[in-house]
Amino acid sequence: MFNFNHKQIVGLMLCICLTLMLFPSLGFAADAKLNASAVSASSDDGNVPGNTVDGDLNTRWSANGDGQWIKYDLGSSKKVSYIKIAFYNGSTRTSTFDIQTSTDNTNFSTVQSNVTSTLSDALQTFNFTDVDPARYVRIVGHGNSSNTWNSYTEVEIYGDVSSSGTAVNVSTAAQLTTAINNATAGTTIVLANGTYNGPFSISNKNGTASSQILIRSANQSQAIISGSGGFTLSNSSYVTIQGLKFTNQGTAVALSSSDHNRITRNQLALATNTAATKWIVLNGTGSNNNWIDHNEFGPRHDLGQMISIDGSGGQVAQYTLIEYNYFHDADVQTSNGGETIRVGLSGLSMSDGFNTIQNNLFVNCDSDAEVVSVKSKNNTVRYNTFRNNSAQVTARHGHSDSFYGNFFFGDGAKASVGGFRIYGNDHKIYNNYFENLTSAAINIDGGDFDAGSAGTNYTSANLTAHWRVYRAQVTNNTVVNSTGSSLAVGLSFTYAPVDSVIANNIAKSSTGTLYNEAKTSNTVFEGNIGYGTTLNNASRTSAEIRNINPLFTTSNGLQKLSSTSPALDAAVGSYAYVTEDMDGQVRATKDVGADEYSTAPIVRQPLTSANVGPNAP
Repeated sequence: MFNFNHKQIVGLMLCICLTLMLFPSLGFAADAKLNASAVSASSDDGNVPGNTVDGDLNTRWSANGDGQWIKYDLGSSKKVSYIKIAFYNGSTRTSTFDIQTSTDNTNFSTVQSNVTSTLSDALQTFNFTDVDPARYVRIVGHGNSSNTWNSYTEVEIYGDVSSSGTAVNVSTAAQLTTAINNATAGTTIVLANGTYNGPFSISNKNGTASSQILIRSANQSQAIISGSGGFTLSNSSYVTIQGLKFTNQGTAVALSSSDHNRITRNQLALATNTAATKWIVLNGTGSNNNWIDHNEFGPRHDLGQMISIDGSGGQVAQYTLIEYNYFHDADVQTSNGGETIRVGLSGLSMSDGFNTIQNNLFVNCDSDAEVVSVKSKNNTVRYNTFRNNSAQVTARHGHSDSFYGNFFFGDGAKASVGGFRIYGNDHKIYNNYFENLTSAAINIDGGDFDAGSAGTNYTSANLTAHWRVYRAQVTNNTVVNSTGSSLAVGLSFTYAPVDSVIANNIAKSSTGTLYNEAKTSNTVFEGNIGYGTTLNNASRTSAEIRNINPLFTTSNGLQKLSSTSPALDAAVGSYAYVTEDMDGQVRATKDVGADEYSTAPIVRQPLTSANVGPNAP
């Protein structure tokens, strides 16, 4: 769990505000504090349960032993979104517990298990996927890091006071089908532990922003979707699929002409298919404003995308938010078409997507040379961590995409572990960090089709080509100890990039060519630093690329600027979009590279499996 300081909270608030601007119609109701009408417990030592709701951090409930619980009755069914707990002696020991909910005070579902607090006496927030409906919230204690006592000084529960849905418990595929057919806004379908053979159809089912239709497991990943297919949603909205384990043949979830749906905290490890298969796909007209978060994808042994954002009629699906997912272990495929995430298709590439891929972890995704393939316009790939994937993130088709704040790591031995490869117009790549890669960190590639700087009418052959790059901006990136080219211009094909910029980057390595201009172009170089091997294979001045040791220091496993680095306050040019660094720290007088030297707290850092997937905060 995380204990955020003031600056981190400010950063998170800015991120939330930006998310709401990018996704103005996701439509999730504001949360409020929910008052308990009654508080009870399995036992106490004279420090009674009511002490946790008296607003006084100097009183507490305490009970000794693993499995002791405290329970809050909300008086009626509500939507519960998160809880806050303050712990007795919380600054000197951590406590472990489960969070459970129930509608009937008999059957409890675990929404989070083995949660561990951080060292603080203050209220700590424990977030989970919204539960709607829930009347009872139970905290089951497993002691603390010093002994077996469970001691809480205050507990607050937050959710939507106006929400009151209907719960339907199912234990068979037939019951699940019936419950889906009968579902209306506010219905929660709870799947008991067991196997449910699909496929299942959800057609013309529409919840609302404040009263969604929820299909969830009673216990995380214990309801298994098997058989020949998963869920197909058509002409449906405000449906959430939560906490399931997908092992079926074919597709897990298909959204067709469906909007404002959520796929969250599921585990996808589908059966091997003989034909290329999309695990999650968005298609049809109007499949917009969907949210895919906190899922685990993998391992995968066959061909196809784990997530494919398609569309219809020349328009890619829009405003998809993909975040906090864990993608891992996709086997090498001999055929094209195994991208982990694909955002569009060649026939949709001239349409605006406004899709965002953020805060995801990709590990050993080797099924295609493109781990993320962007094939549409105006999309954002940010704050992700890529570890040892034999692939690159590619702006394959489309224009005006942004790639920033990402971390790329290799082991220095695995082949073809790269960063970015781009085609098309007006892309921005900045604030990214690369270490121990074996392929180009950033390649502003050559093209085999020159569409010019604008235009609208193209053949299908044109749309599938590698478009000549115009006006790419590659700024404030850091590349460390990579054996391939650090920053390259035109490694493949015929047409060199036009009117592009490489500025304020740092490349340090002992092998290869740091700034590799494979093709002669009018690319502008300014304010860059290179050190340790061949600087450049063209004639560049020191104002364009300075050959000097950036004087890194190791911090949290990353090579960052030291207080004596020549990169400090040395950035040149005007790149107004570079307002913070890879850590989320504000840039004032800007430094060269992805890192801004600062003693302020770090807002973002590389992700691990603990930060993403079904069990993450």
